[in-house]
Amino acid sequence: MELCIGNNFIELNEYSLGQIEGGTFWGVVGGVATVIGGVASVVGGAALIAAPEPTTATKFAGAGMIVGGIAAVGGGLATIASNI
Repeated sequence: MELCIGNNFIELNEYSLGQIEGGTFWGVVGGVATVIGGVASVVGGAALIAAPEPTTATKFAGAGMIVGGIAAVGGGLATIASNI
């Protein structure tokens, strides 16, 4: 008897189902590192915006770092969630 899952678009047979991996310890470590890097980017962006006499360039750079840092934190959390 062959185990098979299908939805008229893709079909997974018994061999394909056996190849599905649930995540790894190093995937979680990579996700944590991404979150730490994202937090560092947010802190750096806030420091650029809060710098004394910020220019327009430092305001834009700080805002860009904050947005990128928030995206990195979200990506890191998604990586952690997919590897647990």
